[in-house]
Order: sequence, then structure tokens, then C-alpha cells
Amino acid sequence: MNWHDLSEEETEYLWRRVNRAVKWKPGSIFASIKPPKPFQVFDVSQGFNGIGFLEDAEMQILKAFQSCTLEQEFMYALDWQHECYLFNPHAPIDKNEFGEWPVPVIPNGDYCFFIQQDFQWGLLGDPRQQTITIFGSPLIKAIERNAPFLLQK
Repeated sequence: MNWHDLSEEETEYLWRRVNRAVKWKPGSIFASIKPPKPFQVFDVSQGFNGIGFLEDAEMQILKAFQSCTLEQEFMYALDWQHECYLFNPHAPIDKNEFGEWPVPVIPNGDYCFFIQQDFQWGLLGDPRQQTITIFGSPLIKAIERNAPFLLQK
């Protein structure tokens, strides 16, 4: 399986690191994501209305992750209040019993973050705002080259 569970200690450490990196205060009524520049924010509210958007987003975002990583490189997939993982975007992507990634690309009720191991770039899903924030030049450029329908302006 390509999704490698992180230990509780690793997960806690990573969430503290994420909170500092993107200035996010989970649980706060004013929880907002403020990633390092450059970043772009996309409204993904349409993604909650159809499966076609989700499949396209998974495929195109996976291509973007692949273009930003080496073949043996792993990245973090973090799902707030759920299991968090290391995964390799170049390996086959296993899906759960619902036919979805264990950590969804489009936030489906929880904050879902995909972050490069050195925190140079990432994708931050905010379910409350129904947005995805892409930060870091490499990932922004990769998304611009082949944007999912949901992220096209």
C-alpha cells in the first residue's frame, strides 16, 4: 500500500509544524490559513456537487505532485482529526472502500493538507471556506500547466 500511516508522535509534530508554517489555528472560530507567499486560493464549492470534478481534480493534482517530486520522494497527506500519511505520488494510488483517496484532495468536512516534506510547497484544503490554497512556486506552476476543471479561473 502506498499510504504509510504516521505515528501519533509524528502526526502531532507535523501538525505543530503545519500550524507554524501556514499560521493556522485549528479549532478557533477564526481558523484561517495564511500560507507563505506565493500562494493562490481557489473556490472548490462546485466540487461538492459532482463526482466528475473529484476524479478530474485527483488526476490533475496527482500529475502536479509528480512533476514537483522525484520518483522516490514522499510527501505528507494530513487529514485533520484523522489518520495522516506519507505517500509517494509516483506509486499507484490506493483508494479506500468508497473509491476515494484516504486523504481527499477536495476537503469533504475536514481540513486536508498535502505538503512537500521540506514544506516548500503544498495544497491546503479548507472545508469551512470550501477552498483549496496552493502555495509555493513549483506547485503553483505545475497546477497552472494542467489545472483541474475545478481550479480553472
